[in-house]
Amino acid sequence: MRFRNRTDAGRQLGERLKPMAVGWPQPLILALPRGGIEVGAEVSRLLSIPLTVFIVRKIGAPGNPEYAIGAVAETEAVVRSPWASEYGNYIEQAKHLEMERIARYKQLYRDGEELPPLEGRTVILVDDGVATGATLKAALQVFRQPEAPRIAKLVAAVPVAPMETAKTVGKLADEAVFLHTPEVFFAVSQFYDDFRDLPDERLRELLGLGPD
Repeated sequence: MRFRNRTDAGRQLGERLKPMAVGWPQPLILALPRGGIEVGAEVSRLLSIPLTVFIVRKIGAPGNPEYAIGAVAETEAVVRSPWASEYGNYIEQAKHLEMERIARYKQLYRDGEELPPLEGRTVILVDDGVATGATLKAALQVFRQPEAPRIAKLVAAVPVAPMETAKTVGKLADEAVFLHTPEVFFAVSQFYDDFRDLPDERLRELLGLGPD
């Protein structure tokens, strides 16, 4: 399976979600920026579900930023990988830097506004695809923490993910939807004909925001 672009992936994902979403209480799409915004916007359009972003930043190991040892969400919740203890206080130090970046994303993609109330709602986390799934898994875990809002249902919706990652994500969500779970997986981009990033101005438009 391939997708023409993220809008096409969002359309197909929306069609898959349509029969499931009928009984979901007060659904809200939380797109993971940047790639998840374009996908989430199309799902939002098809299903008439409100859309905003949920910002999570991966924390990479010192000297190896692609090796995820944790993540921090805009709620300031920190999710640690099982092996994070090897790095001492590094995650706390990195958290402060990532919170600065989160603040910039929050201003850019939500005009600095806080998340809407989530209690009793169905939260649908959307991305354009996952490889290791570090960011998406962290986002799901944030909503499983005791201090998190008491949401009605936690849903993960992603066009493509490796089979093993999909299984892990499925254990963290109440429902998980993947259009394609190939056994051979090198990168999310290999399943898109056009994987170019949209400019921030266009992403703001998709989120219903005015010029930056």
